[in-house]
Amino acid sequence: TVGDLADLPESAVVAALGPAAGRHLRSLARGVDPGRVRPDRRARSIGHEETFATDLRGEAELGHAAVHMAHAVAGRLRRERRAARTVTLKVRFADFRTVSRSATLPRPVDDGSALAAAARDLLRGIDLRGGVRLLGVTGSGLGDAGVRQLSLDDALAGDRHELGGAVDAIRARFGDAAIGPASSVALRGWGAGTGSGAGRWGPDAGTADGP
Repeated sequence: TVGDLADLPESAVVAALGPAAGRHLRSLARGVDPGRVRPDRRARSIGHEETFATDLRGEAELGHAAVHMAHAVAGRLRRERRAARTVTLKVRFADFRTVSRSATLPRPVDDGSALAAAARDLLRGIDLRGGVRLLGVTGSGLGDAGVRQLSLDDALAGDRHELGGAVDAIRARFGDAAIGPASSVALRGWGAGTGSGAGRWGPDAGTADGP
């Protein structure tokens, strides 16, 4: 733990990790950091990940978890008026081996359905038989969400950005659990008071596939 690291003699940490890393990490553990605090720095990526109580192996269950996380990321993107061009899926297995896969979208998006579709496509390309301990979805390549050009698909299907804004407004008034993607509720009850992430749609509200 951080407390254990702070209590160790500096010589022991340096012997284990080397002079530079050992002294630096022990200082951080003791609350010493000479770096300047920059609270106004804009994030380069926005993500959400969860460590599961038991290892998951099924593509369906992990797919639902990826949807839940993608919508949480989308909600944060909209609140910060950002849009993501790249979606990254992070998978940590039961043996703590970690892999990540990324996909670049045709244009920046702040829509949970688009992020979720990309995340699920990436998930299909990973062998999940070893059991998954942690799953994460991150949006990067961020740009200003105000600079966006509607595609023909947007015109035909309706602008999903407006749907996301409506979902955000519902959550702002009635709470994060008021509405969420039905596909993530169906299997584990996310947002309905059961399962991992009970009663919420991530660390901050996301968007939804529909009521």
